[in-house]
Order: sequence, then C-alpha cells, then structure tokens
Amino acid sequence: MSERWPHLLKAFWVLDVVVRKGSFSTAANYLNVSQSAVSQQIKLLEEEFGPLFERHGKQIVPTDLCRRFVSHLRKGFTHIEEGVAVTNRCCNQITVTVLPSFGGAWLVPRLYKFTEKYPDIEVRLAMSDMLSDFTDGGVDAGIRLGGGDYPDLIAKQLCEDELFLVCSQSMREEFPEEPQYSDLKNFLLIHDNARESQNWPAWVAATGEQNIPVKSRVMISDSSQAIRLALGGRGVLLVRRLLVADELASGAMVKLFDTSVRLKSRYFFVMPKRSRGNPALTAFYEWLVEEMEPYQIF
Repeated sequence: MSERWPHLLKAFWVLDVVVRKGSFSTAANYLNVSQSAVSQQIKLLEEEFGPLFERHGKQIVPTDLCRRFVSHLRKGFTHIEEGVAVTNRCCNQITVTVLPSFGGAWLVPRLYKFTEKYPDIEVRLAMSDMLSDFTDGGVDAGIRLGGGDYPDLIAKQLCEDELFLVCSQSMREEFPEEPQYSDLKNFLLIHDNARESQNWPAWVAATGEQNIPVKSRVMISDSSQAIRLALGGRGVLLVRRLLVADELASGAMVKLFDTSVRLKSRYFFVMPKRSRGNPALTAFYEWLVEEMEPYQIF
C-alpha cells in the first residue's frame, strides 16, 4: 500500500457510509459521530482527489468519480471481511447474534453442552433484537425468528414454535381442576413480548370463543422478566413454547389449556455467504439442530 493512503483509511469507510445512507447527517447517526466529524473526513478525501459530491442545499449527490471510487473501495472492504473471516476460522472463534428472548431463555442454559463437546471453539453471543447486516465482518451468523426471507444470506430452518398460556404451579392451584376459559376473568394476562400482543386474538380465535375477558393486562418487552413475573404467581403468561421449555420440564410452570397457536414465524440459522465452509460454524449449526430435535412440532 502506498504510504499516502493509510491516514485516509477511516475516511474511505466514512465515504462508503455517506454514499449508502445518502446524507452526512444520516451517516453520522449510523457511525455514532458528529456531522462535523463526517464532513472533516470527506474534506480530507476531496483535498486529495477533488470534488466527490455535488451540493444542492442540504442535499448531496455523488459525482461519477465518487461512484467509481466507492465501487473499488467496496471490493477492498470485501477482501478485508474475507480476511477477518479466515482469521476467525483459524482461531476457532465464532460470533453469533441472537434474539435476547431466545438466547436468554433457551440457548444460554444449554450452551455448556456445546463447549463440553467442542472445547476448542470459542462462542461469542451478541444479544440483539436487530439482525446484523454482516457488512463489517464482526458477526459470523445469527439465530432469528421470522419467515425465512433473508436476502443475500444463507438461511436454514431450525425449528417451529407455538404460542400458549402458562402459569406457575402455585397459581394453577387457584384454578378449578378442569379450568374453563371463563376463569381467566379473575387473572392478570402477561404478554412476554410487545409483538406477541397481536397473538392474543389469534389464541382466543383458536379456542373457538368470541371473546375471553381477563382481569387486566401487562406487556413486558423483556421476556425474561415476563417469565419471572409469571413464575412468581402474579398472572398467566402468553408465551412461545421454547421460552418456557425448561420451566415446563421442571414443573415450575404448567400449560393451562390444550389450545395453542402454531406460529408462522420460525427459527432460522442465518449467515453471510463468506461464512460458508467455516468448520466452527458448521459444528455449532449441527449441534443446534441436534439440540432442538426434541422441540420440533410434527
């Protein structure tokens, strides 16, 4: 590399982000820096290469030179990503982004099994509700709940899930031996996730009832806290089966009714094409498939 360019590497990355995001302010928000910091990096490049944007008030339009330049930069970034991926493979280190709900309730309690089977593989879990765009090379794969439409990614289905009502063993004693839907009018309904509130009407419809009154409702975005509230005997919980698999197995929680709703969303293992062939990732995926086998819905 020419000695002229190293001090501009950061500016190259900023330029690519500005072109992708369409404005200095949006790029600054994405990079978590000030707009003036972005402008300074672009100024460095324009002093070196000439005008890269046409300014029309607050709007900017990349010049032809800029577009050609960024096209070459992206090829370089791709090579860097591939280099990072190769390094991670050599180090047997994988980073997987996981939904906090699934990660905390199901994956983390079982992860020791993987480390016992593959002690040389280091797993790093990045808990996030947002799916990584995998552009920076820092994340190798992800586990997501969705419909399977992940453009430019390799997606492999892991498991389906279903939604039903559960309560703590102690609260179950407050219901009749054969509980009726009408009994719910005396209890607090807890939603484990804000998005799941949409599924209450679906669950009610699955019962065949027109309406099922409850005493009151509370919605908690942190599923672990929703489960904790239900375990404390404070209410009945509308929840995905996998999130309370351990509590059901231990008897700490019980399913209230046979009624359940099979979710259209499924769990997928997703990864960028650059991660294909990573032996550590392959081992992790195959372990997931084996571990989730008992929870498959047939």
